[in-house]
Amino acid sequence: MPLVLTELPETVQEAVAATRERVAALHAELPRNGLVVWTAGNVSERVPGTEAAGVPGLLVIKPSGVSYDELSPEAMVVCTLDGAKIADGTPERLTPSSDTAAHAYVYAHLPEVGGVVHTHSTYATAWARAARRSPVC
Repeated sequence: MPLVLTELPETVQEAVAATRERVAALHAELPRNGLVVWTAGNVSERVPGTEAAGVPGLLVIKPSGVSYDELSPEAMVVCTLDGAKIADGTPERLTPSSDTAAHAYVYAHLPEVGGVVHTHSTYATAWARAARRSPVC
């Protein structure tokens, strides 16, 4: 049975709300800085303080297929560190990013990591498509 956000301790609910705010704001920076186009990339953040509250580790990530200009803190999905979406108050149609498993793996295996950014920048994609090393590698 999935975790239900509204049944978690108040401190965890507050931490999730603050994390959703930060993750939504960071997503706005990706297209603004030319790091992504369409929906190709995402940011996630570990929800701090969950284990101390007796709750399994959680992360907040962008929902799959939602454009950056449609994102809000309330649209950010909450998942466990095995990548499963919890009952977080978002509509069922908002599923976690297709990259969630990779983000969750990092958090599950590297407890010191607090956030992950994954993009397919146009520059890196162009160099990869040309089968050439980028000049910054």
